[in-house]
Amino acid sequence: MHSLFPLWSRCFAAAIAFTCGAAAAELPASRTEIPNAAQPQLAVGTDGRVWLAYGQAKDIYVACSDDGGKSFAPAVKVASAPTLMLGMRRGPRIVAHGDRVTVTAITTELIAFHSTDGGRTWLEPVTINDVPTSAREGLHDLAAGPDGRTFVTWLDLRNGKTEMFGAESTDAGRTWGKNEPIYRSPDTSICECCHPTALFDAQGNLAVMWRNSIEGSRDMWITTRAHGAKQFAAAKKIGEGTWKLSGCPMDGGKIVAVGDGNFGSVWQRAGEVFFARAGGAEVLLGNGKQPVAVARGPEMFVLWQQGNDLVSATGAGKGEPTKRAADARFAVVVSLPGNRGTVFAYEQGPAKEKQPGIVVERL
Repeated sequence: MHSLFPLWSRCFAAAIAFTCGAAAAELPASRTEIPNAAQPQLAVGTDGRVWLAYGQAKDIYVACSDDGGKSFAPAVKVASAPTLMLGMRRGPRIVAHGDRVTVTAITTELIAFHSTDGGRTWLEPVTINDVPTSAREGLHDLAAGPDGRTFVTWLDLRNGKTEMFGAESTDAGRTWGKNEPIYRSPDTSICECCHPTALFDAQGNLAVMWRNSIEGSRDMWITTRAHGAKQFAAAKKIGEGTWKLSGCPMDGGKIVAVGDGNFGSVWQRAGEVFFARAGGAEVLLGNGKQPVAVARGPEMFVLWQQGNDLVSATGAGKGEPTKRAADARFAVVVSLPGNRGTVFAYEQGPAKEKQPGIVVERL
């Protein structure tokens, strides 16, 4: 069990009292704090449990909640990784299909850890990238489909330039198929340091998004693969404007499932945060960076960094954003089944600290 649990008990006794088994701004229904931790990631399993993964020094931890993110059981240490990539959206990713839980992380390679007993014990890690050190940039994402299919995508350097690659598991993340190229820029590389994102919708359609680099334009692009298909559709640029930039902004956005096999996106362009549904006009949400979003019924719930604050808004872009936290960054967010609530997590503390601590809130 996690050595920090006694501290959790003293500070949040009402929030952690179980073992995991199966117009006005909203106020948090609960709040959980974990000191000296970084880069949280959240997932909702097929049984409704909420899963949290994060890094602490060079260790990977996982905790779960069976009350919709109001409280979390003691965290379990998945592994120690002396070369764990952690920071600036680098860090572990997590998905769950019932008691089958998969965590991916990048050390010198992209590796997957798998549990068949609800995160209590973990099998030996499996290396996913089939060319050594090709995933060394450290940026990747993990997605789980409704049938247990699991997909990972990453920035790959096997050909001497940055490309999008992916691999799939048909057994909920225990074993992995061969590496497949997803996208190669017609220019030198895709953007070298922006994290990619991947998402399955409820019907099993898959979307992958990344920041491209073509003739100096660092715009977001997306490709989709219909349920049952083997190939991805032709990649498309997102948004109406373009961003000419000589370097990488280190900001990759997020995909949102909007129904009927369609996907929307949130992203930053030149210090402004936008949302757009597939084929729809972009909506300016405000100034900032590092946006993430999730569907909550018919509306979108979007979080992003605005200066040193974490703020939120709906995808409609109406009204001023709501401040959620000060000295906060790198948010992640999930929506509970049946629109029963929203759970989000973020780093909080002085930005100069590599692992200031993380907070999980339930709305």
